[in-house]
Amino acid sequence: MTFNYTALQDSSAQLLQRFGRQLTFTRTTDGTYDPDTGTTSPTTETFTKYGCVFEYSDSERGDQNIEVGDRRVLAEGHAYEVGDLVSLDSETYRIVTVSNIQPAGTVVACNLQVRK
Repeated sequence: MTFNYTALQDSSAQLLQRFGRQLTFTRTTDGTYDPDTGTTSPTTETFTKYGCVFEYSDSERGDQNIEVGDRRVLAEGHAYEVGDLVSLDSETYRIVTVSNIQPAGTVVACNLQVRK
């Protein structure tokens, strides 16, 4: 018997919208190469998603991969990338790790480790 995780994905998004806040993400890519100028023009894309922001506990910071000041964002399911930027409390953070919560291949939500 298979389970349809799409309904769980929808419920997760609704809960994050209700109890979280809207976050603005920015992704910059290399863009296209212009042979006339010999340069590449970066392309910037901005998108919004809902999420809840958490501080890491002291015991979690004991992990060598989590630094003081890092924050965890539980965000709506999306194709986030390491290096994407997110604005939190008027400060810009960079995504350093992405951990998808995806039973049976359906991305229900994402845990993002972000750093100033």
